[in-house]
Amino acid sequence: MLGVKKIKSLYELVEEEEILLSEIRPLMEEHKEEFAEEFYGYIMAQKETAEFFPTEEKLDKHKRVIAIWFMELFRGKYDEAYFRNLKNVGKVHVQIKLDGQFVNSSMAKVRSFLTNVVMSHIPLEKRDQTLIAINKILDINLDIMTSSYRRAELNKYFLSARVESALISWIERFTHGLNLILALALGIVSIGVVGLFFHDIASIFTSSKIENSIIAALGSLLIIWLMIELLDTEIHHLKGRRLQIRVFIGVVIVAFIRKVLISGFQHESLIDTATKVGTLLILGIVYWLVSKAEKE
Repeated sequence: MLGVKKIKSLYELVEEEEILLSEIRPLMEEHKEEFAEEFYGYIMAQKETAEFFPTEEKLDKHKRVIAIWFMELFRGKYDEAYFRNLKNVGKVHVQIKLDGQFVNSSMAKVRSFLTNVVMSHIPLEKRDQTLIAINKILDINLDIMTSSYRRAELNKYFLSARVESALISWIERFTHGLNLILALALGIVSIGVVGLFFHDIASIFTSSKIENSIIAALGSLLIIWLMIELLDTEIHHLKGRRLQIRVFIGVVIVAFIRKVLISGFQHESLIDTATKVGTLLILGIVYWLVSKAEKE
């Protein structure tokens, strides 16, 4: 259920109207017994609702309950406790399997009764705003009471609300576990890359082709940077932040650059060189476009 402030905001129930409703409370106090009699005259005339009151004792008890609800319409203070009570009323209606249409028609009966009282006893200059305030609080009552019916209807279309919730929760935990495994795997691979880097550094002093060893070391250094970016992205993802696609494009660019560096001492044709340069250019443009889109 939405919060108190949000519900009031949706129905545009303002403080002045709450005060106005509390001001007519004494008038409604005079008519609560009349309301209870008229309301239950309507209820008992319907076969589907009359069966809920098999004895006079049960009917009298419910009349007292409905009189309390009636007076609460004009309490002037509509807080969390008030809305929670309405929600519980709706739950009871669902539990006893009262058709939701009777809730709607009963509220129409309440609206009609209150309109007659206002038209008969409220001065003309205050009549319109009083009716507007009454209609708002009745609409709020109807909305909250029938919300239980809406949830019950949804449960009919889904296998089970609890099963669905448990399944979603399990999938979320499983996905989180996979992300943890991925982060651990990236950490292990990073250790291997660091080892490769030191191996390439050592080969500079032992290999006869120093240029190749230096290029290989630079390539390994790029991979270390790549692993740092991947680990950083995964950690941020585990903390709930949005996954950045540009990081993965950057991985492709770095891997391609390393490949170009390693093959740099090989004699290649002009076409091969142009192809690699063109590929890097395209990857750079894609990276820039994705970065711009993610920032926006």
